[in-house]
Amino acid sequence: MRKTGIMEWVLSAVYPRRCPVCHDIVQPKGELVCSACAGKIQPVGEPRCKKCSKPLQKEDQEYCADCSRRGHVFEEAVGILPYNKVMQESLLKCKYGGRREYLDYYGETMARAAGRYLSRWQPQALVPIPLHKSQLRLRGFNQSACLAHALGKKYGIPVYEHMLEKIRKTRSQKGLEHDQRKLNLKGVFSAGKDFRLLESVVLVDDVYTTGSTVDEAAGCLKKAGAGKVYVLTLCIGKGF
Repeated sequence: MRKTGIMEWVLSAVYPRRCPVCHDIVQPKGELVCSACAGKIQPVGEPRCKKCSKPLQKEDQEYCADCSRRGHVFEEAVGILPYNKVMQESLLKCKYGGRREYLDYYGETMARAAGRYLSRWQPQALVPIPLHKSQLRLRGFNQSACLAHALGKKYGIPVYEHMLEKIRKTRSQKGLEHDQRKLNLKGVFSAGKDFRLLESVVLVDDVYTTGSTVDEAAGCLKKAGAGKVYVLTLCIGKGF
């Protein structure tokens, strides 16, 4: 057995992989999700908002309530999975509970579903939504960057982690109204050391709810000279 193989075997024995759905040790061993849980997370289907991709209730409805009331800076956004209670709990455990391995499954899931969108958008780069350096030190990883690298590896698209920088800490967006979210995020991003004048880029994030974060990020990139900015997220909130 190779040295790396031995290390992987030891680590899996000491720290067995947990299922991102039920949070127990994955069964059967060697998989990324329990076989019994694999079907419990399904991609969002139609009908969807034509701007942000939130799931809609009516077939003849083109836009969700948010996109009907206000415009967005990005060209189009697509979320892969519904942001339901299962995903909320899973992402909380991933980001704050030491379950980084969940991103292996979610990166793979996102990559499988993203092909048709990336083919249409033809991005020259994937740009993960950055964390503030203090958040990154505390957490140890940026979940958006992990997802972006999974996409980049599958489709051969470069990932520029520092094309965008978060220059100011912000309070949690949870519970804030739309205008409060915008104010909380105003001026929070800056073009980073990897910035390039590209015609098409895709912002990658874990969750889209109101679009305030990606709008601010897209606006920053466009102000610096970027062309079209699209958005791809793991989860998408509900539409109305």
